[in-house]
Amino acid sequence: MNNRIEKLRARLTEEQTDSFLVSSSINIRYLTGFSSSNALLLIGREGEFLITDFRYEEEARAKASGCKVRIAQNQLWEELSALPPKVFGEKMDFESQYLPFEQYLKFKEALPLSVSLIPKSGLIESFSVIKDKSEIEKIRRAVKITDGVFEQILPLLKPGISELELAAEIDYRIRKSGGEKAAFDTIVASGERSSMPHATPTGRKLQNGELVLMDFGAVFEDYASDFTRTVVLGETTQEQKQRYDLVRQAQREAITTVKAGMHSVELDKTARQIIENAGYGSNFRHSLGHGVGLQVHEVPRISWKNGCILRPGMVITVEPGIYLPGWGGIRIENMILVKEDGCEELTKTTTELISLHL
Repeated sequence: MNNRIEKLRARLTEEQTDSFLVSSSINIRYLTGFSSSNALLLIGREGEFLITDFRYEEEARAKASGCKVRIAQNQLWEELSALPPKVFGEKMDFESQYLPFEQYLKFKEALPLSVSLIPKSGLIESFSVIKDKSEIEKIRRAVKITDGVFEQILPLLKPGISELELAAEIDYRIRKSGGEKAAFDTIVASGERSSMPHATPTGRKLQNGELVLMDFGAVFEDYASDFTRTVVLGETTQEQKQRYDLVRQAQREAITTVKAGMHSVELDKTARQIIENAGYGSNFRHSLGHGVGLQVHEVPRISWKNGCILRPGMVITVEPGIYLPGWGGIRIENMILVKEDGCEELTKTTTELISLHL
């Protein structure tokens, strides 16, 4: 963890900034190993100061061993303002995308007048986008859990089970398989409802002959996985197979194309062009993928709108889909690790169409 803080300090020195206020719980976890719903981290001129409340005192002192832990009696900003003025310096950056305006005003009022608050966006994310060996291993474990849960769930897919029941089984089996929790609200959408990319599970019962889309993830030691498969309950129609094969072709082409140095916009285009050429361009409206780590959705974004150059160590999803209201939708999602000369597929579950014969 100290190496991460040292990298941040080196960047602050380059930018001639005296201190940095971290308010994102995810970024505090990334820098210190400490997780909390109520904390601030100041990378100051004379060390690192972690401010939290009494509920997290023991964990903070155990996990953020390199930080000077301070326990706020009231508001965090009050404890922050009580620090010696010299730790702030004259220029203090803060995470503009995470600090609410009302909180910003309180900080500004409480800090010495000599301190200038400077908004900064994406600084820590520019480091965390590249995963180290320890992070990759935790992500592998999270992915292995989702692969295993999918295999466990398949025998339960029968007419009469509801989307809600199936989602509950998935969440239960994530924990039973070693996951800390589900990475996000599990999606189960059947029949016509599968045309909604982020459908909320309902009491609707699965029926023979229809598509069932399942999107879920696990968390292992704070790191997430993301996984989607669409299966057919019963016999597959020619239309279902043709559209599924199209989505699979788009995904396989993207995965075999990806490598370090490629622009993410080009990766998105590789898959999107296949779907557009088949006449379904308007039915694939979300981005091709996104980064995964401490959050299930993080940079980089693999989109046709904007993006970045892919670098070794990035962990991303590749998840093309087509969605036709009144008919249904199909999405296939794998996680991959970007490498110099290609990628490693972390998700091991087959992408072949699964038809559950009843």
